[in-house]
Amino acid sequence: MKKALGRLFAVILAICLVACAITTVSAAAPTDSYTYWTNVGTQRKAVYGKSMYDIETTIDVTDLGVERLSQITSMCKDNDGNIYVLDAKSRIVILDSQYKLINEIGLIDGKHDYTDAKGIYYSDGVIYVCNTQGANIYMINTNGELIDTITLPESNLIPEDFIFKPIKISRDSNGYMYVASEGCYYGALLYAPDRTFLGFYGSNTVNATVASVLTNISNRLFPNAEKHANSVKKLPYSFADIEVDNKDFIYTSNGYTDLSTAARNAQIRKLSPGTGKNILNSEVNFTDTEIVWIDNFHKQDISDIEIDDNNFIYALETRYDKIFVYDSDCRILTVLAGGMGTSEQKGAFSNSVALVVSDDGDKIFVADANTGFITVFAVNDYGKKVKELDFLTLEGHYDEVKEGWLEVLKEDANSQIAYSGIANAYLEEENYDKALEYAKLGYDKETYAVAFEYVRMDFISDNFTWIFLIVVVVVIGAIAIMFITNKKKIVFIKNPTWNLMLTTAIHPSNNFTDIKEKGLGSIPLCILLAVVYYAVTVMKTISGGFLFSNFDPVNFNSIFVLIRSVGLVVLWIVANWLVCTLLGGKGKLKEIIIVTCYSLLPLILEGIIYIILSNVLLPSEASFLGILTVISLIYAGIMLVIGMLKIHDYSMGKFLWTTLLTIIGIAIIVFLIIMLIILIQQFGAFVITLVTEISTI
Repeated sequence: MKKALGRLFAVILAICLVACAITTVSAAAPTDSYTYWTNVGTQRKAVYGKSMYDIETTIDVTDLGVERLSQITSMCKDNDGNIYVLDAKSRIVILDSQYKLINEIGLIDGKHDYTDAKGIYYSDGVIYVCNTQGANIYMINTNGELIDTITLPESNLIPEDFIFKPIKISRDSNGYMYVASEGCYYGALLYAPDRTFLGFYGSNTVNATVASVLTNISNRLFPNAEKHANSVKKLPYSFADIEVDNKDFIYTSNGYTDLSTAARNAQIRKLSPGTGKNILNSEVNFTDTEIVWIDNFHKQDISDIEIDDNNFIYALETRYDKIFVYDSDCRILTVLAGGMGTSEQKGAFSNSVALVVSDDGDKIFVADANTGFITVFAVNDYGKKVKELDFLTLEGHYDEVKEGWLEVLKEDANSQIAYSGIANAYLEEENYDKALEYAKLGYDKETYAVAFEYVRMDFISDNFTWIFLIVVVVVIGAIAIMFITNKKKIVFIKNPTWNLMLTTAIHPSNNFTDIKEKGLGSIPLCILLAVVYYAVTVMKTISGGFLFSNFDPVNFNSIFVLIRSVGLVVLWIVANWLVCTLLGGKGKLKEIIIVTCYSLLPLILEGIIYIILSNVLLPSEASFLGILTVISLIYAGIMLVIGMLKIHDYSMGKFLWTTLLTIIGIAIIVFLIIMLIILIQQFGAFVITLVTEISTI
């Protein structure tokens, strides 16, 4: 009995110890990290990624013997790794690289107040404090003594109503200063090393949509007081942060922006010195898609950015308290932290406001305004390996990275940049088959295209004689068959129904006349054509060439393909029959079905040719596919026009009028179907609620 009780006590104790261990690890572990895959379907795809940063510590300055940081607004660092924390209560706390207190600065020179200051910057022994409400920038030393003050200069380049509210400042290696002012839509204020004002630099632009352009034109052509009163001038986004890297490129963030395509692709910009032109990839999507669509406002706020010595980009998104890490090619490495208003777990924030990154990128400091704490993230061994390999890959040192990337994949099979790195390494080794394999696994279409070009070139070179002979034989054979067929009146397809269908694309006028006057045509063959059209449309997505396909096996929906292919055909048939019956069209429903389905022949043929060509062409040759698609659509449209004119006995004018009404009819039918689905859903929800209420009585 005693032994049994002893064993039971041991088991209970072990369970408690394990539970405590789990609780301890859970409390100290950062939130899950993830990353995004590109070129998978039409949208970026969020996937779990192994954590690249771990929490090193949380800094609470009260442990250092000073008052709690109650209103952190900004942080910066110097070359020695010292951290400068700006508390908007007119206080600066300076910590060394070991997070020990160096100094605490209150009022500058004991008298200059900088309450609600929003930016701090260090350069060459000078601390720059952006005194936002005071409309100036204080230059002080590390003892808090005033060196000089920067105010709004007098210049004809500055509008009369301009309000100077400096929020961020940065300097390049030549001493040029860039100042971001709150609400300034003209760009950053640029100062020469002698503090001469040179003008505004790198302003954002407003991207007009088609709708806005048409509205503008309409308002100008037909102006009235109401339109003038309701008109709102759309202004470009002002800068939220501005940073200069070690090569004097200027980076800006736009802060709180909506998620229109233009806005989200320009939330972070890299401006070339001198011109101020954005040289980052304009197609890069900086939106955290998996998070922001939870929020009805669909907005996010990249308010703080940092650049390390290897040009990795670190962005703090303060609406959802996320940290994004991008390489110099704007490929996302990891997303970490989080919180969305709570900070109960280490590595989560309730109100993140400031970001600082060490020169080598090994440490990330994030301040939380609500708690007054600064969380320090340190790169782990895995993260250090990924960043080193990524840097070498982008620098072109492919011969040094293959084994390393293979090790990375063993640790995290979701690392897209690892697949790309391995593909580039095999490409450098001229192992094109392996390069194709890994490029396809990582959806790296650029590397795949380069490797595929070499593979295709080698194949053509090795088999040129056979390819040439086959092409010559096929061409001569086709010409001979056509000549003999026409001369001897040979008919290969004996069945008149099949013959009519297959020759409609060659003789649409004659065949559609026969369909109307002789009652020819087959509904079963129409069904077959619709099925084949659907199958070819699906195969274009599934079996189309990798370089031209956005196939995502996880999110692919064949029902959606059915709706946009065969469903559209059915809608046209029904709407055209309803409209033309009311407007004196002579075509019967059967004839409309036959004409519409027989007109699918060019689209079916195009789909088959597209599947073949997309597997042998390169992106630089995509125009051939575009031309093929356009020609097939035009040809199918011509067949449909001829057929409708024949069966309805319409003039061209009446045909165009009924076609417009048919399109409107399609829109009405779709609207009614959607409304019916909504009603069914609501009725189903009502029934479920009713049954639930009755069952609880």
